[in-house]
Amino acid sequence: MKTILVTGANRGIGLEICRQLAQSGHRVILTSRDEVRGKEAAASIKGTVIAKQLDVTNELSVQRLYKELNSIYGTMDVLINNAGVGTDSELYRHNRYERAKLFVKSHLSIAYTSIRNLMPIAKKAGITGKRPGALDIDISSVKNIMETNLYGPWRLIQAFTPMLEKSNDGQIINISSGMGSYSQLSGYYSGYSLSKYSLNALTIMLTNELSYKGIRINAMCPGWVKTRMGGPNAPLNVSEGADTAVWLVNLDGSTTGKFFRRRKEIEW
Repeated sequence: MKTILVTGANRGIGLEICRQLAQSGHRVILTSRDEVRGKEAAASIKGTVIAKQLDVTNELSVQRLYKELNSIYGTMDVLINNAGVGTDSELYRHNRYERAKLFVKSHLSIAYTSIRNLMPIAKKAGITGKRPGALDIDISSVKNIMETNLYGPWRLIQAFTPMLEKSNDGQIINISSGMGSYSQLSGYYSGYSLSKYSLNALTIMLTNELSYKGIRINAMCPGWVKTRMGGPNAPLNVSEGADTAVWLVNLDGSTTGKFFRRRKEIEW
């Protein structure tokens, strides 16, 4: 049995990761910002699942959880940095765009309804004919994304490294995205893409430092998954999105500093 901490796990991919790991016989620490929702999520899973409150953007919250878990378990085998956000001006706006297109199409067959009559609805839903780019995004929203998607995992890694060192096979898994791959960078969804590109860079930067401590670190892309962030049109379900992270937990102890999708290594 491994002791595994999963951040942002009260729903979506994080919850499914916890479910699969618990069913495999591991002890899972399910964390979420909302303590009530975390406990409800943990109660829905069969196996050893402990719900804990955690805000990855809050240093005091991170340190409080570290002290509590260190006093109880003393060691941690796997840290899975899953907590992540987009913004209304980027990913959520994109999902509204897709839903609004479906809404408009569904109304085209209604008699006497013209495109002109539907345009105010489309505009309200976010259809502007232009996706938000690096020149358009509010920098403050980028900072908010980075606080969760980059600095959050960084805080957790710094805090829990002493516990991971005590494991026979300490491991960190960063849930990243193909949108953060160097070859895939563009102005679209710039804040989210930059945060995941930076998370990938952090993974590479920490590889050597952590290897000296007997800890391996890898990143993985779950793909486009049907979640609140991914939207209803995504081709993958949460089980498929969680699969590679669960697979990495049980991968041999020599694999570190790599980026994976669908159980295969991909380019940074």
